Amino acid sequence: MREERKLSRDAFALLLRVIEHPSMTIGTEPLFSDFPQLATELINAGWLVPAGNDAAPVLPDDDDHSFHELLWDSDRKQYKYFTATSGWVHVVADIAKRYVLDEDRLFGFLQYRLDIPKSQRLTCLHDNVLWHLGSTRFGGYRAHLYFTRHLSHPESRAAFMRAMRREVGKTPAIIMYASKQEPVGLELPVDQAIVPLHRVMARDQTDFSIDEDVLYALLKGVPSTEESTGGIGLRFSTDYRMVHWNGESYKLTKKQSAVVECLHNEGGRAHKDLLRAEARTNEEIHRIMRNKKNGQWIPHPLWSTLIKSEGNGYYYLDA
Repeated sequence: MREERKLSRDAFALLLRVIEHPSMTIGTEPLFSDFPQLATELINAGWLVPAGNDAAPVLPDDDDHSFHELLWDSDRKQYKYFTATSGWVHVVADIAKRYVLDEDRLFGFLQYRLDIPKSQRLTCLHDNVLWHLGSTRFGGYRAHLYFTRHLSHPESRAAFMRAMRREVGKTPAIIMYASKQEPVGLELPVDQAIVPLHRVMARDQTDFSIDEDVLYALLKGVPSTEESTGGIGLRFSTDYRMVHWNGESYKLTKKQSAVVECLHNEGGRAHKDLLRAEARTNEEIHRIMRNKKNGQWIPHPLWSTLIKSEGNGYYYLDA
């Protein structure tokens, strides 16, 4: 069950750093020394849970560099770690205690903040690397939302790419990642966009919230004088004679473009009488949405895929 709990923006940013740790943990010493106020907020509210002693408790810096692995010194009965500048450094037992992120709660919180319906379940597509959060609407676009982590590691990047190739039918897709570092070596289809979660956070709020304008801009793209470009969702040329959808481009006749333009201007849903009037014809909509190929009339590729019948004479854009 999802908890609709508030979380400060700074605390959420710290959780994003914790989730980049290989075991999603943070040690007592960096937690309380560097983030005393956030430590209290996250522990008291149950976002971070005690989890014994840690083998790698040191939080990565802003560049997500390596962790100091703790080893047990049986002679001194203490943990120790090695650095190139200081050699072996011993730490007291209390410092070796760790806290682990409640990842299920974090993902539930993300789903809630993204307005993903409660009926949609979180799906892990690859262990500790990629999750499908669900789908929701931003403006006139329905997008599938994903969360990924650890893309600075080649093995994780390879696993991420394999998993996303299996998700090719779920488009448009927005993939949010935890790190501030831009992942390298990723070649995604045009209908999949990847963005750091830090960029998606609203900057004018003390509590964490989603800046939906950022996600909407990814889907819509930036319009030019000729056509809308740069987005990954449903887009049209200015005369509606070209439709860009799910990474493909489709040509329309004058009547077909009038139908699509009317549906778009009406918010994605309109009655057939209005569509006929805009197309200046009395033809049935399914006849308008046909193309002649090799002497035979066949349904346009967008018919029954993008343009669907709702019944009672209404049609809608299923985007």
